[in-house]
Formats: sequence, C-alpha cells, structure tokens
Amino acid sequence: MKPGLTTQPLAAASGPSAAPPTVRRIIKLGGAAVTVKSQLETLRPEVLDSLVRTLSATTAAAPPGAVEPGATVLVHGAGSFGHFPASEYGVVRGPISDPRVRRGFTLSRASVTKLNGIVVGALVAAGVPAVGLSPLGLYRTRNKQVEVSGAGAAAACLADGLLPVLHGDCVLDGELGCTILSGDTLVRDLAERLRPEFVVFLTNVPGVFDRPPEEAGARLLRRIVVRPDGGWRVAEVEGGGSDGGGGGDSGVRMSVDAHDATGGIALKVEEAAAVARLGIPVIIAQAGSDDGDVACRLGPQVAQAAAAGGGGDDATGAPVWRGTLVVLEGKGC
Repeated sequence: MKPGLTTQPLAAASGPSAAPPTVRRIIKLGGAAVTVKSQLETLRPEVLDSLVRTLSATTAAAPPGAVEPGATVLVHGAGSFGHFPASEYGVVRGPISDPRVRRGFTLSRASVTKLNGIVVGALVAAGVPAVGLSPLGLYRTRNKQVEVSGAGAAAACLADGLLPVLHGDCVLDGELGCTILSGDTLVRDLAERLRPEFVVFLTNVPGVFDRPPEEAGARLLRRIVVRPDGGWRVAEVEGGGSDGGGGGDSGVRMSVDAHDATGGIALKVEEAAAVARLGIPVIIAQAGSDDGDVACRLGPQVAQAAAAGGGGDDATGAPVWRGTLVVLEGKGC
C-alpha cells in the first residue's frame, strides 16, 4: 500500500494505546459563503473573520495547554478558488492521462490550496491550533465514491490537540483517473468515521429553501426528517406547516451554478441526509451571521429553542434563530 493511503482503524492512527478522539462538531464552511463565487479567487473576509472569532472563542474557553474537550474538524469548500479551472478543464470527469485535464487538475489544486492557506493562516493568527490537511494523498476515490479515507489523519491531529482544516480537492480516482472530491462528501466521510455530536453546514443563505431563495415566495425549510432508508421529508416550514410528503424533494426545487463542479445545494442536502441517517443532527445556517455563530456553538439545541419559540420573533421581540435542522426520524430533535 502506498504511503498516506491508509484504511487503518482510527485508534491506530494515533498510536497503539490511543483511543479515537471525542469529536464535538464538524463544521463545513461553504465555498459560496467564504468567497465571491462569480469572481475568480475573491474572498469574503468578513465571513472568514466571523468563523475565526467563533472558533477562537471556543479555543480560549479551554484551560491553558489543555486539549479542547469535544474537538472540532473544519472543512471548507473551494468556491472561486478552484471551481473555475475545474469546470473549464473537465477535471471531475478525468482522465488524468489527458494533458488538458492534467493541466486543470494542477491549476485547481494551486488555487484551492491557496484558499486553505488563507483560512489556516487566519485561524493560527487568532490563536487557534489549526493545520491544513489536503485530501490529495490522503483520499482516493473510485467513480467519485470514497475508496480510501483520510479520516485517520484528521483523527491523529485531533488526538494531539490540533484542529484539522480540510477542503474540497482534486483527487486520484481508480475508475476515472481523477475527479473532484467535494467538501460536502468529505463531511459525510468524516462524520461516518469520527462520529461527531453534530455537523454544521455554513452556507451563503439562511438554510434550505423550497426553491431558489432569490425567487418570490421562497420558504425556509426549518426541519427535514430523514427516514432510516435514506428518504427524507420536509417536517416544518417557516411560517408553519410542512409539505406532508414522504419521498424527498417533492415540491422542492434547487439550483446549481454553471461553474459549480460539485453539485451545489442539491448535493449538500443529499450529504446532510446521509449524515443525519447515522443519527448525527445536521444544522444548516448562514455563514457570517449570528445564526451561524450560535449553530456552531450550540448545535441542535439552537433549533430546539427556535421550535419552542414558534418561529419569527419571540414574545420579547428578539429574533428567533433561522436555519434548517436535518435529523433522523424518531430522534426527537
């Protein structure tokens, strides 16, 4: 087996006597949230600064020299750092043997690793013990599905008190030659192997809507319930009610940007449902907002409080949390 391509148990990654680390949360910072996705390599610094403040406050709450109880894994998308060359050169389809695709592969990686350096640098400057982990060399896919996982490397970092920062990446694929491993798919793999208490997707909108949110009449889906067979239904919509459906995307329309090589919001809901099916609650909220901050801090508790408030402003006039909670049927969140 090649170095770095390991499927060893997570405990073994940190030494023979080490137990797998306790993971409180996996946070996915969407590429469309942290970058201006329509403008090549353009950062939204205020969004990154907001997340850095959230994570640095959590780190500061731990005693000096102590490993944070209930550690964090951060995954970020590529946004305008990577999607343009990946789309232009057809990296998602391969093969790596095609000189044009190979050129796109290298351009995309140069761009997305630049963003990873910016994210990690901002966290380190704020005192967060963050380290970048690029999936290329740790992950391998076959026909776009994870075949070799790099979750053991993330677990080893966590065990030593580090906060691993992964990102959507170009990876080698046993069937296609190469492809794109999206940040959303990474989150699902990490959740399956690390079993966090909850997962947060920070996006450029306040959650999942029943249609593109810029359209008139778009309604926020406050709670999505996932059945054990993987199907899902909308259980609660902002303003009251549900779709009552039992299938999945009935009555729900989602859009994908033309240059998005990873599937956009449709893939996000699919991956969120797959995580929730494991019994791990998923919260989808807006990056850079108070709603996103409190979702990272409190997890599903924030959605429970919002449900108790009934949506909209509460009796005191204070705004109630806005976002989407995705849970397994019967879990009671």
